[in-house]
Amino acid sequence: MTNVIIRYDPLRRVDWFRASVLIVGFAIVRTEIIVLFFATVLHLWNIDRNRNMAAQKDNPVADWPYSSNSSDNEKGNDTDTSQPETADPITAPPAIQFDNPKGWIAVAAAACSLFVYLGVIYSWGIMQVRLVEVTGTNLTTLTFVGSLATSFMISLSVLSGIAVRKLGYQKTALAGGILMGLGEFLASWTTKHVGALFVFHGVIFGIGGGLSIFACSTAPLRWFKRHRGLAMGIVFGGGSLGAAVISIATNLLVRQVDVAWTFRILGFMLWGVCIPASYFIQQPEGSMNAGLKLQWYRFREPRFLLIIAGTALSCFPLFIPPYFIPIFTRSMGYSQQIAIIILAAWNLASTVGRVLGGYTADHLLGPLNSLIVCLLFIGLSSLVVWPLASSVGIFSIFLVFNGIGCGAFFSLVPPMLGATLGPENTLGVLPIVWTTWFCGFFFGTPIASGIYSLAGSSTDNSLSVFRPAAYYAGGMSIIGLLFIIYIRFILQSRILACI
Repeated sequence: MTNVIIRYDPLRRVDWFRASVLIVGFAIVRTEIIVLFFATVLHLWNIDRNRNMAAQKDNPVADWPYSSNSSDNEKGNDTDTSQPETADPITAPPAIQFDNPKGWIAVAAAACSLFVYLGVIYSWGIMQVRLVEVTGTNLTTLTFVGSLATSFMISLSVLSGIAVRKLGYQKTALAGGILMGLGEFLASWTTKHVGALFVFHGVIFGIGGGLSIFACSTAPLRWFKRHRGLAMGIVFGGGSLGAAVISIATNLLVRQVDVAWTFRILGFMLWGVCIPASYFIQQPEGSMNAGLKLQWYRFREPRFLLIIAGTALSCFPLFIPPYFIPIFTRSMGYSQQIAIIILAAWNLASTVGRVLGGYTADHLLGPLNSLIVCLLFIGLSSLVVWPLASSVGIFSIFLVFNGIGCGAFFSLVPPMLGATLGPENTLGVLPIVWTTWFCGFFFGTPIASGIYSLAGSSTDNSLSVFRPAAYYAGGMSIIGLLFIIYIRFILQSRILACI
């Protein structure tokens, strides 16, 4: 076996240090341009809004009690109509304007943050291939490092909700951005020690990601009612697009500067994008955080238990494709570069799924029907298409349908909760539901990796060794799908109903 040795000289290190600075600078400039554009739009919108408010200053709204703050209503504090008629209307809290153009600024900032964060998450499959050689550790152990970081995405949901309630969205997102960059930067100095990777990438980066993704994914929910699904699709679609772009960039960086400098560059990018973007991740003016109070009493409701069972089982296979696509492509006889391109194609399909899923939930099928179609795509593509894939042509069918399904799942769950439990209760139950996904996020991919190993991966290079893992992924999706279908027919027995 020929060992590939990467040699570095001082001049080459200086060149790549400059290259890393340019990459980080480009990320910062891109973020600032996006923010400046939306800030300009906001400024123009505020000018028009101030003109309208000045025109209506002497004509207060007559039905003010009926436009009370939704967060106040959640607490049961209805607007007091017994106040004297001479009370100054200016002192009353402003009503929340849902589907406000200003909300798209929060959506854009959240999408930028998830562009980098999920890009790093989905690139771990590339990093771990090189880390197997550097650390001498088996693939399953390194898979657990990536799964640990991924699991914090949802296991911290309850604590992240408390942080948002106490500190606000901006400070929570800022803390998340700082911790994510710090974790990757510290991991760059310990690439030969698996235990340190568990701490720095798995825990520190993971905790930062948990804080950041909660703020990014729930802040848009406070702004929108009619376009809630589309807003969530754009936010998570930014993450899928980042996974496609950063996975290719990570592969190039690992080949050119090795894994340590790749960790550092990713850390600088996290700092350069997530910290500035956190300033624009905020809730609407006049809204309150009372709606974030967790509704633990929902565990007494059978419908809520069915939701937890269906979504928790369905999330087991969500991260299996990005880990196995490079390995499967190499087993078909293609190069590592082709494998990365195919992985990027799956991520692009995931981007389409997240945006398209949100749109169909808002305007076509409804959240529950859209989630059923999404899980059907995941299950059938894993059970029927992947086991039969012997060429790129057949495998491409799996990439498209599985990518769309896995991507749409994330953007469809929040509006689905609103459709089944009431939109005003979404933020009270979403952290609880996400927390129950821990087992799927942490054990889903390692279980598939273990099944793949038991099937004879170390001695057999045929494609048949991937079939047990594919059947496992598809089976978990179908089981979760059955729970969601049952919930759908409890709410509405008509097959063609939009729900």
